[in-house]
Amino acid sequence: MTASDIVAPVAGPTSSNKHSTRVRVPGKVILSGEHAVIYGAPALACAIQMYAFAAVTTSSASGVRLKVPEFGIDQSFSVLQLFQLAQQTQSRHRQYLTASGLLSNVVLNPTEFFAAALGASGLATLLSDQHGLVIELSLDLIAGGGMGSSAALVAAMLAASFKHVGEPLTPAELVLKTTQSEHWQHGRSSGVDPYVCVMGGLQQYHKGYGERHVIKQLTQYFLVTTGKPKSSTGECVDAVKQQGFPNTLWQEFSIVQENLRTALQLNQSMKMCNAVKANHQLLKQIGVVPTLVCEFIDNIEALGGAAKICGAGSVVGDLGGLVFVVGLNQALIEQLCLNYGYGVQAMCPDLQGVVYFE
Repeated sequence: MTASDIVAPVAGPTSSNKHSTRVRVPGKVILSGEHAVIYGAPALACAIQMYAFAAVTTSSASGVRLKVPEFGIDQSFSVLQLFQLAQQTQSRHRQYLTASGLLSNVVLNPTEFFAAALGASGLATLLSDQHGLVIELSLDLIAGGGMGSSAALVAAMLAASFKHVGEPLTPAELVLKTTQSEHWQHGRSSGVDPYVCVMGGLQQYHKGYGERHVIKQLTQYFLVTTGKPKSSTGECVDAVKQQGFPNTLWQEFSIVQENLRTALQLNQSMKMCNAVKANHQLLKQIGVVPTLVCEFIDNIEALGGAAKICGAGSVVGDLGGLVFVVGLNQALIEQLCLNYGYGVQAMCPDLQGVVYFE
């Protein structure tokens, strides 16, 4: 889309439209299949009760004012600027895909990331010259921690904005538009984060489609935060790709994913632990589990439990993002986390996905 494609909208927010449109979108954890999902294997992921929020109101000024306090963002953009940022980001991403640019150069900063996502979404063509939008984003997710925070924030921003201007997106449209920005972040996104955040629940995701599964119960399952990885998801994906693992390895991931899904749905604790242990070994094999996190997981296994990273992991440093833990009681896992300086909380699934508040 170019600047010449900007057209005057038939309708848009008006000065009488003073109400706030608010949206909540859950984060997610990948229980099995991270990295393998990029190579066509299925992934098992679950939305969680930690959220990104968006609130949109009409402004007397044209364009968009974007406010994200957690990132120190409070900046206004004209319609033309939104389009230009989208074009520039898409151009840098194409350069990365053709090996003529670096992934780290695609998204220059969070401000431009969110603005470019708005510009690429087509929202700007729905705004009038007389009135614009104020978009405020917030989250209780851990940014960069494997919870799908970027997908949840963009999905919340787009869902609330399109709803506010009277053109609500279908879930499929929202997933598609959010996935565009995920490609910028990760190079080649599988799409699992946008899909699970938008749809909610426990999803078996494969090649762009998800199959929802009933969760009977999730007891004694915990999420441990080891800290934000020093390498991004895209950098981890590239590092794994460069090693050229055979397809048989990704098939092993598929088998483990199916075993974990079955054990989870049937609440078979021993099979669940075995599947999580097997998944951890595969993640170690591709080199995305930091040494200190491996030591932590070894201690969990010595106590009778099992654990694995959730998400891309890291190829640099000691921090591995989120760790999924099963088979230990709360007192044991809390004490172990205290020894390492990690945070821990019970895993609580979100079954709703995107929720609108008027």
